[in-house]
Amino acid sequence: MKPVRKKIGKSVRSASSVKASSAKKSAAPAKGNVSALWAGRFSAGMSPSMEKLSVSLHFDKKLYREDIEGSMAHAHGLHAAKVLTASERDRMVAGLKGILADIAAGKALFKPSDEDIHMAVERILTERVGDLGKKLHTGRSRNDQVATDFRLYVMRRAEALTGRVEELQGALLAKAKQYKADIMPGYTHVQQAQPILIAHYLLSFFFALERDKSRLRHAWWSAGEMPLGSGALAGSAFPYNRELVAERLGFPAVSRNSIDATAHRDFALEFLGALGCIGVLLSSYAEDFVIWSASEFGYVKLGEAYTSGSSMMPQKRNPDSMELIRGKAGRLLGAQARLFTVLKGLPHGYDRDLQEDKEPVFDAVETASTCLQVMAEAIESLTFDTKKILKRMQPALLATDLADVLVEKGVPFRDAHHIVGRLVGEAEKKGVSFLELPAESWKTVPDAAKVRKMLTYAFSVERRNIQGGTGSKSVAAQIREAEKILKRVG
Repeated sequence: MKPVRKKIGKSVRSASSVKASSAKKSAAPAKGNVSALWAGRFSAGMSPSMEKLSVSLHFDKKLYREDIEGSMAHAHGLHAAKVLTASERDRMVAGLKGILADIAAGKALFKPSDEDIHMAVERILTERVGDLGKKLHTGRSRNDQVATDFRLYVMRRAEALTGRVEELQGALLAKAKQYKADIMPGYTHVQQAQPILIAHYLLSFFFALERDKSRLRHAWWSAGEMPLGSGALAGSAFPYNRELVAERLGFPAVSRNSIDATAHRDFALEFLGALGCIGVLLSSYAEDFVIWSASEFGYVKLGEAYTSGSSMMPQKRNPDSMELIRGKAGRLLGAQARLFTVLKGLPHGYDRDLQEDKEPVFDAVETASTCLQVMAEAIESLTFDTKKILKRMQPALLATDLADVLVEKGVPFRDAHHIVGRLVGEAEKKGVSFLELPAESWKTVPDAAKVRKMLTYAFSVERRNIQGGTGSKSVAAQIREAEKILKRVG
């Protein structure tokens, strides 16, 4: 994936400061300053309440870099279309670079009258370069401008979040190598099921994250069609070289239909879907670590920096990092539901409802990025108490292995399943391990004495060296594959 840049837009009157009539309870808008964007059409500005509803600068200023860099590329497009001379293009680009540098440096350039980031940048540019700034919006609507900015934002954040995922994968791989020879119980239904290597468990997280990266990559490609040149709806009337502009911005392609380019936000839905999948995955493993850090288990211990104490109980050390990550999954899922709700049933073309498309994406990006970072750091701090884990492992974990051995001795699997189930049930009633039952209970098992001796956790693990299994050879192969994946990234 490659970086990109640009920002948001709409087709409504600007936020200008207007006094409401004090004579009438209906508070009709007064005739105040009207934005130069549509002063020819309107004689009065917005009412204060409409300003409050309409203004988006407080959140869409996050797109300042995408908006300014998109405008710089647009200036090159206008020069290629012979709308700007080379000198005008250079002055315009220099002015935009200055604005970019000043905003990045934290200078206060915005005014209350700026409705959104697009209008703010155009106003500042015009103040700095004079009437030349008024040419910037030639052949461009805020509709294709905002779509371009937003797509650039999604592409860049998809790249950044892919990097976060890879950091987490690196932490998991390092921890898997550390515990590649240690055994733990694998669970189904939160019940001990079969012995597995700790590394096998950790690598399950690694490879699931690899699919999350593929979803982020696809979201990048979905966002990677440049809308500039689409205008408000029907396309620009100028001979605008869209490929030239797309190349400058890092878009792999230009949009193929101007209505599609300005009206649809499915790329944002896909991006939020990818982040939702990440959130659910992190939540699932966070749940394991919450449970396993409880005193009843004592399998794992998180570094102090990723836990907290109690305001009342001095002895407490709570796995807050994992609980917070688990809770944030709902926030990520809610972001996609919020955008789906905005988009459902919109008529074709740009509609102002689409102003609501950015905040859920902004919030989801920040949430996912923080959760991935904390999970990676927490995994680095994580230790497994392998001695305690072995003490907590139940011999019944070997029941499946006994059934498999019986099958190898010629017993049909369903009969073998029944034999082993009877042994486990009898042991449970007597409060002992099925391996501790008297020889009389094992009389239906061929070579019972020999079989009982071979039934160990290590025996169980090493029987599963099938590709993808938990055997040591298989896990070693998984580690090599994980190393190749991260090496390709590097």
